[in-house]
Amino acid sequence: MSPDPDPGLLEPPYGARDSGAMAGLIGGGARQIEAALERVAAEPWKLPGPEPDLLAVGGLGGSAIAADLTAALFADRLEHPLLVVRETRWPACVTRRSLVLLSSCSGDTRETLALYRDAGERGIPRLVLTRGGALAAAARRDGVHVHALTGAGPPRAALYSGWVPLTGLLHRLGWSDDPAPGWREAAGLLRREDGALEPAAAAAGNPAKRLALALHGRLTFIYSGSERLGPVGLRWRQQLHENAKLLGHSAVVPELNHNEIVGWERPGAVRDRAAVVVLRDPEDTPEVAARLSLTAEFARRQGATVHEIEGRDGGRIARVARLILWGDYVSFYLALLGGADPTPIASIDEFKRRLATSGPAHAG
Repeated sequence: MSPDPDPGLLEPPYGARDSGAMAGLIGGGARQIEAALERVAAEPWKLPGPEPDLLAVGGLGGSAIAADLTAALFADRLEHPLLVVRETRWPACVTRRSLVLLSSCSGDTRETLALYRDAGERGIPRLVLTRGGALAAAARRDGVHVHALTGAGPPRAALYSGWVPLTGLLHRLGWSDDPAPGWREAAGLLRREDGALEPAAAAAGNPAKRLALALHGRLTFIYSGSERLGPVGLRWRQQLHENAKLLGHSAVVPELNHNEIVGWERPGAVRDRAAVVVLRDPEDTPEVAARLSLTAEFARRQGATVHEIEGRDGGRIARVARLILWGDYVSFYLALLGGADPTPIASIDEFKRRLATSGPAHAG
């Protein structure tokens, strides 16, 4: 195990340790929601045709997670499929009768540009969600409606800029109730919760800092139910990767109870240095709640430390937003404890540079 971390590393000011001011971006979720609501109201989605048989969202990383979260929020209410595609071609079920949304914060994601071209070649109606770049230029050239993202910072810090309009698109299609009241509730909850989790709150009274101290030096497994919180676990994992520069893992019940749980049986260093974070929601079914409790008990017996967080208070959107805020702050504090600057993503930047010189020309 690593030596006990120094809680003083979590106290501001951070200066060069947070070169991109990630702490402020995490704490700006409520403002981001309100700005996105204003833009959706001022510039409604322009649908390119009749009601589609399905909506497919193409994107990667921070530009795709909003679609995962939206699909989970409305899983028991949507009468049409909402697909998330992280490839360079659409599956065969996406046809001229469908609608695709190309989501890229930068507008220069090569896979998303390839999906844009593929949809055009196949005559599939398109919409675009971006700040600009080659994607916005192509869409405006082709007469495709662009919903412009605002704000700065990396895609993972612009979650609500894309998530709010995506839920608004479902409402525009007539597939869901108006999500705006839920988003206003979420903005209020985030403001209240931020006061307890933000950097200015000392570690002694800050549950996100205390959780980061408990997870430091351990491999973190995030477990949840699949329907509502599976994508929240994915978001936690992605934030561990990009903010904290740490490997992490997420899985859902009941699936993990049919395979992954067996992996805990063999003794070893990984198991002994593991931590489990269980994410719960009041709408978890009794069976899901029981499975999470039994899974936590089993992992604890195998030597893992176990921590539980519940998305209590408010409606679905607000509860999920609260859990995301927790994960964002925990990953930020783990970065500080490990001496990592939360904003730069050197590995991704290098990978993109190398891929640009060696990848297929059609990937753009």
